[in-house]
Amino acid sequence: MRPLQARLVTLCQQVLALGVVLVVLTPASGVVSLDIVGETPGGQGSATTGQSSPAELVSATVPTAPVTPTVTEVPLTGAAGGFSGLRGRTVAEGATTDRVLSKPQPVTDFAAVGVTWDAGEQVAEDEITLRVRTRTGDTWSGWEYLQYHDDHAPNPDSPEGANARPGTEPTFVGEVDEVQVEAVTNDAALPGDLSLALVDPGASKKNETEVPADRPSDDLSGAYDDAYAEQDGTDAAEEGITLQSATVATSKKTAAQPTIFSRAQWGADESIRDKSSLRYGSISGGFVHHTVNANDYSEAQVPAILRSIYAYHVKSRGWSDIGYNFLVDRFGRIWEGRFGGIDRPVVGAHTLNYNQYSFAMSAIGNFDVVQPTDAMLRAYGALFAWKLSLHGVDPASTSQKIGSRTFAAINGHRDAGSTACPGKYLYAQLPTIRSYASTAAPAPPAGPTPIAISAPNPQNNLDASPYPDLVVRRAADGRGLVLPTGGLTSFQKRLVVGKRGWDKRADVLVSPDLTGDGRADLVTVDKSGVVRVRAGKGNGRFGATTRKMSLRGYSLITAAGDINGDGRNDLVARFKGRLTTLLGTSKGGFARKATRKGYGGYRQMVGAGDVNGDGRADLLLRTKNRVFLQTGYGTGRFAPAQRVAGRWSTFNRMVAGDFNGDGRTDIVARSSAGKMMLMPGRGDGTFGAALGPATNLKTMRWITGVNMVDGAGADLIGVAGKQLVVVANRDTFELGAPIDTGVSFAGMDRILNAGDVDRDGFGDVLARDTSGQLWLFSGNGTGALAPGRVLGGGWNTVDGITAVGDVTGDGLPDLVGTPSGGQLMVWRGNGSGFATAVPVQGGVSTPAGLPADLSGFDWVLRVQDMALKGTSDYVVRDRASGVAYVYPGRKKGVSSPRVLGEGLGAFDLAG
Repeated sequence: MRPLQARLVTLCQQVLALGVVLVVLTPASGVVSLDIVGETPGGQGSATTGQSSPAELVSATVPTAPVTPTVTEVPLTGAAGGFSGLRGRTVAEGATTDRVLSKPQPVTDFAAVGVTWDAGEQVAEDEITLRVRTRTGDTWSGWEYLQYHDDHAPNPDSPEGANARPGTEPTFVGEVDEVQVEAVTNDAALPGDLSLALVDPGASKKNETEVPADRPSDDLSGAYDDAYAEQDGTDAAEEGITLQSATVATSKKTAAQPTIFSRAQWGADESIRDKSSLRYGSISGGFVHHTVNANDYSEAQVPAILRSIYAYHVKSRGWSDIGYNFLVDRFGRIWEGRFGGIDRPVVGAHTLNYNQYSFAMSAIGNFDVVQPTDAMLRAYGALFAWKLSLHGVDPASTSQKIGSRTFAAINGHRDAGSTACPGKYLYAQLPTIRSYASTAAPAPPAGPTPIAISAPNPQNNLDASPYPDLVVRRAADGRGLVLPTGGLTSFQKRLVVGKRGWDKRADVLVSPDLTGDGRADLVTVDKSGVVRVRAGKGNGRFGATTRKMSLRGYSLITAAGDINGDGRNDLVARFKGRLTTLLGTSKGGFARKATRKGYGGYRQMVGAGDVNGDGRADLLLRTKNRVFLQTGYGTGRFAPAQRVAGRWSTFNRMVAGDFNGDGRTDIVARSSAGKMMLMPGRGDGTFGAALGPATNLKTMRWITGVNMVDGAGADLIGVAGKQLVVVANRDTFELGAPIDTGVSFAGMDRILNAGDVDRDGFGDVLARDTSGQLWLFSGNGTGALAPGRVLGGGWNTVDGITAVGDVTGDGLPDLVGTPSGGQLMVWRGNGSGFATAVPVQGGVSTPAGLPADLSGFDWVLRVQDMALKGTSDYVVRDRASGVAYVYPGRKKGVSSPRVLGEGLGAFDLAG
């Protein structure tokens, strides 16, 4: 033992001895514990904020007695029509907008807010917009959206669900002076009994630093057992319920229980919950959630956050208790949620329709915007391993009957409903959580030889995004690079922003700002030639008409951007076969001027922005079979039309804009079959190969595009039936800019994107050199790799060695391959390398649908699902052209290929 270690041990012994004396002399509520703080394993940081992960904590600053939270309800609408605030209803061009703006409300301390409404009114997520802003001193913040998910609730047929109120998630506003909320619906009245909840978590008179209660529920066994055995007055045996003894945690087949902070330690006031609603069910799986609120909270604020969620769920939403069974903070500390016993199958209110068959832990934070810490992921793994093992569930299982459906043992909330929960970054870490849980779970029984393996489930994430990556070698110098993927070009579901009468117009288009407020606006043309400009609201919706003019006889009206360099956006149109400019004026009108002749044969004019990189706005012109580019002079005039290379005859509508967020103008074009394809702009007047299909908009007319809602890429708008609809860009893409790994793969003959081989929470790369040695290059989550280290030799005798993810069910990535003259073998991952090979029973499944002849491709890579839907995909590269394609996987087979990227001939190895 080193001298420093010896001194530390002596110090700890002295402190522990002192603690024994204090235990005798001090009441339990006053116990002070030694707080040992360690760095989060792996030192994982946030890919979004760039900040380091917080230190993993084993103690907490907690109240020494229950703390009573208070909830103040501010009525916004009521059954009798009363409201507190400013309410207005407007009707413009057949569309009705109902809006209420609350009066500014004072708040104190670490407050939370939420909005709820009458239990009998079901409102779809896209039918209501709710926002909040705060005032500190004399300054109001910007508006932020309140998150509303209609499937965060108790089961509707349960006693708890009978009177539950719909509402938003609670949002923490911090220590501010006032708060104000806004609720808006279009073509529908606001729901009745709309109410703003102001939640004060209460302040503890005294706090102590304590370790977790770290106990099974035996100290409350009387209360829990009585409730468990007598549900609705029915004996448990009659209900077919097996009582779980607290001693089950000591079984050899049960994983170790993690340390858990009790409800008492976060100051839960047990008097406010409905004690008669406690119910027990069964557990066949678990769900990962997030609370969709603050990310930068301190460790001492966590108990207050829990009390706020508790009070809001009970007093505002009408639930019997806090909805989640457990919660975990960013420091990796697990907290007991719903009352009933941490080792019991308590029915919560977390995953609509599956509450009675599962349990859930919610991560405190919004993981649509930040990465979860490794401490948090390890806490998930430890809790899920223990909790599932109590009920005989293998955390690596992919086939668990939960209610009426089959799930994996560990799932994200979005797997069970139409929701973004638990956020894209936390959802992307489900494989890591499953890996941690499987490692902590009891060892599975030894399998026979040969063994059956599951279908490959590749793990290819090397950078900070939730999407898979490719690792390649540059042929010129052997340098290793990561090619990130971004979810593949796609758009969201249609959002109806106008419900009636839009089929009566002769044309509808969206334009860059015409009203001077910095937001995109809507231009409509009726059949009599009257043009109206409606101001955009910045969320895909539009207000009343701000400008009206007559353009009888004009056609192909197009939003062209600023074509004369005066800082105002303009329109162009065709009039009697001539190109006519409509230049924005300082008074908000338009000055008309006819220019070139010869426009009678065009079917569409498209305001394209700067296509050729000269800084001036250009036009695209479409005939039946061709597309032409007219570069702008920046004076309101354009150069003669030049043909744009490509095959355009299959398209019947084009929209231009920066759809992939790279600063260059792209084209989204619709085929006669309704499929929307993206042609990425190269910035020199030409466009790349078609990507997609991005969506199917066969029935949509007058499609135009501009950036209308939050995000980097342009969105689409048009008319479907009688409705005006927005199709928002998901801001996804095919391939991003290459990332330098910092290592060379010179001398290697195979690269494998292998998953987290060394169990540090980050994806790693394996490479085989020409002598047969297998090298491990550890990743750090940014795309960079550590210098390689040799795992062993003799791998040059293995044919077709492939990284297949975890196919043996232990949560660790494996390899398969065929030794010379032998049968297919699997090498199990063991956390530092790979164990001795075991023969595989059967083979490795390959979905139908791939070409029978793959000889034209020099890459054939199975990768994890690029769209995060669960089924693995295939990436292939055409040997001759260097174009890479992706075959999206389906439950049975694969879909038709789509282009992944051009110009990949510079790389000679990929994994």
